[in-house]
Amino acid sequence: MAAPTSFRPDRPFDGRPSGTTEPASRTDPANPESNQELEPDQELEPDSGPVQESGVAAALAAAGPGSGPAGSGYRPSAVPHDLLAGVTAAHRRLADLVAGLDDTALRRPCLLPGWSVAHLLTHLARNAESHAGMIEAASAGEVSDQYPGGPAQRDGDIEAGRDVPATVARVAIADAVARLERAWDAVTVDVWRTGFGRVGSYGVTSLADLVFLRWREVEVHLVDLGLTDHGGPRWADLSAAYVDAEWAWTVRGLPARVPPEYTVLLAPGDRPSTSVGRGDQLVVVDAPTVPTLVWLTGREPGADGWPPLGPWQ
Repeated sequence: MAAPTSFRPDRPFDGRPSGTTEPASRTDPANPESNQELEPDQELEPDSGPVQESGVAAALAAAGPGSGPAGSGYRPSAVPHDLLAGVTAAHRRLADLVAGLDDTALRRPCLLPGWSVAHLLTHLARNAESHAGMIEAASAGEVSDQYPGGPAQRDGDIEAGRDVPATVARVAIADAVARLERAWDAVTVDVWRTGFGRVGSYGVTSLADLVFLRWREVEVHLVDLGLTDHGGPRWADLSAAYVDAEWAWTVRGLPARVPPEYTVLLAPGDRPSTSVGRGDQLVVVDAPTVPTLVWLTGREPGADGWPPLGPWQ
């Protein structure tokens, strides 16, 4: 993985021959039409040209000692360092889990109806490639659909992995993850600011949101694999950083999913309560964050009296 990179172009050439040490005058570059000369000992500010402050390695460095919330040295950035650090850690957990699987484990059904472990691992590899394609296109000044062939391409790619052996699955995931992380490493700040991809569920999506969506894909599907007997995670094992990010994202999209006759008060207890909807039927979801997320993500129907929700996105 490439080391963190940060560069600024050298100071522009000022027209003086090499070796000249005593210029006749130096004008202020910020106001070149003024005749105000700079004092001999007054240093010019370095040119603040394009900066590359991107990638997984930079994210991991930013998430190390000294990072934290406002007031503790944290500085906002266009680069989603926290998301990159989270998804990279999830990629490592996925690789560790797949390393211990054999062909028998891949033939097992996973927790998603109609899918085997092999189907889901194939999906995780193809999903990484789809994100790499969007990121690479954005870096080239272009826009790419996540699956240029639409749902048929996505579904066909998954079905093609039904009988994949464990050795092939390991290589496919490792190669796809490496390609995606290299693509993140290559993104400049300007592309992080204004680049985007196009996702079927959301349409135009910022690159930072794409990183979150890939993080979600890995975290949730690690649970969906149903491989606790091989060291795989349960919902209670999800990383705290991911739970925080998922809660914020899912609650933000919840108004469109709550039936119009309901108002839902989410009261997890381990974070502030929030109400969603304007209906006359009030339902208090008095449950901790993770069990509530299991319901919000459609993995379980929820307790008696909790309203049916529209599709999770």
